[in-house]
Amino acid sequence: MNLEVAATQIRNFKDFLLLYNKLTEHCFTKCVDNFYSRNTSAFESQCVDHCFGKFTNVNQKVLGVYVEVQQEINARRMAEIEANQNAVAAAENQVST
Repeated sequence: MNLEVAATQIRNFKDFLLLYNKLTEHCFTKCVDNFYSRNTSAFESQCVDHCFGKFTNVNQKVLGVYVEVQQEINARRMAEIEANQNAVAAAENQVST
């Protein structure tokens, strides 16, 4: 495994942990308000499940849109690169003739 791949994997894992920690803190703050019992109440458990579930659903939708948009952006970039290469080739042909 080369160093670039390892660095990318480490960065992705750090990003995942940061997001997970933020989500955990958000859902805990939102759902847990009673510290008199060691066990979570039914409301707290349900609230945490809904909080994580909502995040997961939204995250999947956002990623789906991102993938679609990114494909369109990549297609436009490829078309621009191809047009630039054709323009450079045409300019080189004019110079050589």
